[in-house]
Amino acid sequence: MSRKVWGLIPARLDSSRLFQKVLKELHGLPMVVHVAKRSQLADNIDEVIVCTDSTKIIQTCFKYDIKVCITPDSCKNGTERILAAKKRLDIPNRDLVIDIQGDDPLVTPKTLNQVADYIKKTTNEDVIAIPHIELCPASNKNVVKVVASGNKVIYLTRSDAPYPFNNYIQLKKHLSVIGFSGESLEMFGRLSVGELEAIEGVELLRSVEGGMNVETFLIDSENSFSVDVIDDFQRAERSLRTCPIFASGY
Repeated sequence: MSRKVWGLIPARLDSSRLFQKVLKELHGLPMVVHVAKRSQLADNIDEVIVCTDSTKIIQTCFKYDIKVCITPDSCKNGTERILAAKKRLDIPNRDLVIDIQGDDPLVTPKTLNQVADYIKKTTNEDVIAIPHIELCPASNKNVVKVVASGNKVIYLTRSDAPYPFNNYIQLKKHLSVIGFSGESLEMFGRLSVGELEAIEGVELLRSVEGGMNVETFLIDSENSFSVDVIDDFQRAERSLRTCPIFASGY
């Protein structure tokens, strides 16, 4: 039996560093609409749904014919929100769920297809797959770096790591996309916040601390990024001006 791939976009209205950022307009479209429309272009994703508790976001999605799942306002982060949506939508554990952050307006269909392909091919039901690109050390706390041995994720951090004491290396930047099996998403939901997640503020550390199978892989794609502060927003505005996906219309 084939497994359906769900693209779930967690989106909350309140944001501490950039006010109501997912509804801020970039070249005439709210940010979350960019994310949803670009996700709909991914051939390997069967359904794209915005998951939110905000009436404003719901109304915006309806205006642009984007499907919505209403989730509780008690969700503390994006992964908890897509888990709530999985339960509400009655998504079976055999299906696959791609977590696509609602503040990444440059996410590419190519990235989403690669994540879907990777998670489809794995035989481990408990796997979580995160794509990365390589970048030079930048000391940017808003960029989460992946520390891995081979494809096995050992740690995720806002610091520049691992430190190149002996050899220069490029760091692995975690992109704003996470691939789950239905089962691994449920397993994540049964874990409690650990010490490292509380320190770093990186929710995926919960799965690492909980002993789950978290894997990473290098992707050949554009450098998309989460919009966290006004500098990110202005960068996204500039990038969209020359983005061929946006230029082709969606």
